[in-house]
Amino acid sequence: MEFEQILFEKRGRVGLITLNRPEKLNAWTPKMMAEMRQAIDASIADRDVAAIAVTGAGRAFCAGADVSAVFKANADAQDAGSTEHNDPQGGLNWVTYIQNLPKPTIAAINGTAVGIGITQILPFDIRIASSEAKVGMFFVRMGLVPELASSALLPQMIGSSRALEWCLSGRLVGAEEARDAGLVSEVVAPDQLIDRAVALGEQFAGQSALSMTLIRKLILEGTNDSDYEAVGRREGKALEQAYSSWEHREAIAAFMEKRAADFTKQEPTLPR
Repeated sequence: MEFEQILFEKRGRVGLITLNRPEKLNAWTPKMMAEMRQAIDASIADRDVAAIAVTGAGRAFCAGADVSAVFKANADAQDAGSTEHNDPQGGLNWVTYIQNLPKPTIAAINGTAVGIGITQILPFDIRIASSEAKVGMFFVRMGLVPELASSALLPQMIGSSRALEWCLSGRLVGAEEARDAGLVSEVVAPDQLIDRAVALGEQFAGQSALSMTLIRKLILEGTNDSDYEAVGRREGKALEQAYSSWEHREAIAAFMEKRAADFTKQEPTLPR
C-alpha cells in the first residue's frame, strides 16, 4: 500500500503509522487524514494486527493544519463567495470513527503537536509523549476555535479551568505538564518512544480482543455520566457478552491448567 503523506508498517502485531511531511513539520492536510484512515482500515482488516500506533517523522508530530493547503484555501474560497470549507470536521467523522474502532489506538507524540495536530489524537485510547514533545491549542492564534469535538474531549481529560487556560492563551505545554494534567499517560526518552508504543501494542495483543473492546466502550460512555444506574446497566450487558464468549472460557481453562491464556487461537468474539 503506497502513500504520499504517511508511512505504514507492521512492527510485530502493531500497525505503525508515521505522519511523513517532515519538511512541513507534518502539517495536516485532508489527504493526510484520508491516508491515515486507509492505513487504519488495513490494520483493522489484518488479523495479525492487534493495535494501531501513530507518530510523526522528524522533529514534529504535527504542526497543525497546513496554512496554505487548508486555511488560505478556505479564506480564498470565502473571498470568492464559496460556502464550502476545507474542514477537518467534514465527511470523515473522525472522532466517531476512531472511538468505534475494534482495536486499541496509541498516539506516540514525538515532538510539537498543535491545533489539529493534537485534537486529531484526543479520541485515541492512549497518548504517550517524548520528553521533547510540546502540545498547544493554537486556535486562538489563528482567530479560530477548537474542532474535532476537542472542546468536550479536552476538559474531560484535564478539567475545564485548565482547558480554558490552554485554549485562551494558546501557549505551548511541555510533556511533563501534559502528563501531570492527564493528557498523556507517560513521558519517555525520545529514543525510546516508538519502542514503548510498540511494547504497549504488543501487551494489548495478548489480551482478549472482546474484553478490550467492551472495556473501551464502557469507559468512553461512562466518562462524565453521573447516572450510575445507567452505567451499571451498560456494564451488566457487557458482562453478559463476556461471560458467553470463548475468550472467557479460555481464561478459566488457562487458570485451571496453570498456563497463559491464548486469545489468538480463534476469531475474536464480536460485541453485540
